Formats: sequence, structure tokens, C-alpha cells
Amino acid sequence: MKKLNDQLLIDSYLKAIKLDLDKKFIIVLEEELKRRGLPLIVQKDRRN
Repeated sequence: MKKLNDQLLIDSYLKAIKLDLDKKFIIVLEEELKRRGLPLIVQKDRRN
């Protein structure tokens, strides 16, 4: 994770949520965002 720059980490997190990837993977990304002091951004699916 340390090799990802902040923007790539945020983009990866948002894409993982959008693609509804494995929840454990999303949690790993969230933990890294928190560790770096970056904001968690939750996108809700507006189609439902």
C-alpha cells in the first residue's frame, strides 16, 4: 500500500466500492486511508 500515492489510493477505494468488490478488500483500503489521515468518501448508488 505504501507505494500507492494518495490520489491512486482514493481512486482505488472509490472504484472498489463502485464495482462492489470484496468487503474485506474495501476495509483494507479504508484502513490505509485512515492511517494516512485521508477522508473516507462513501458513494451511494443513486440507481436504487
